[in-house]
Amino acid sequence: MNRNIEVFSYQIKKERRRRTVSLVVFFICLYIFINLVISYLIYPVRQNSISMIPDIPEKSIVMVSSVNGGYSRGDVVLLNARNQMTYPLYKKLADQFIRFFTGQQLSLFEKNELPASKSHIRRVVGMPGDTIYMRDYVLYIKPAGEKHFLTEFEIVNEPYNVTFYVPPADWDTGIGVKGSFNELTLGYDEYFVLADNRKSSDDSRLWGAIKGKEIDAKVLMCYFPFTNFRLF
Repeated sequence: MNRNIEVFSYQIKKERRRRTVSLVVFFICLYIFINLVISYLIYPVRQNSISMIPDIPEKSIVMVSSVNGGYSRGDVVLLNARNQMTYPLYKKLADQFIRFFTGQQLSLFEKNELPASKSHIRRVVGMPGDTIYMRDYVLYIKPAGEKHFLTEFEIVNEPYNVTFYVPPADWDTGIGVKGSFNELTLGYDEYFVLADNRKSSDDSRLWGAIKGKEIDAKVLMCYFPFTNFRLF
């Protein structure tokens, strides 16, 4: 009898151990899979500035995807940091771990305030081959092969909202972030990106046209706070 009890008890312990190991392996695999997805396919990004108001308010969280078939006029995109910081591998892994278990709310590096060291969310307004100019913070566009200029709002397929700045009558719109500039033509693989908040944000008016390789991902939706949910 005692022998039978010992064998039965051993079998129960063995089965519990097997289930525990299986559960641990499952969660490790799930963690690796989710991190691969959010690292290379689709992942959340926090918008901490007012540069894209009103469509993407400050402190919103957007979902972006680095897998796409190119960029279209009006797309909202995530740009690589203009001065990218380099960190040791162990810090990158620790940051990824913290981001994952805090729902992307905390980061080891998010308090870095060095100039141009952060990614930017901006809107693609000018496409390769376009001739463009700006008057009073509105971009006018003549696509390659066309004869006439249209405003950015007339030429885009999906409407979007922009925050304008109405300066005093005697204000020089060439001061600060330009509200007006003369014609220029975008070359091959050159995109002109603008912030929706035109009065105080840095964008191609300061940087010039950007290359396609400077675009890291495309914004798919703004999902937090839920009251500002919006698809792009």
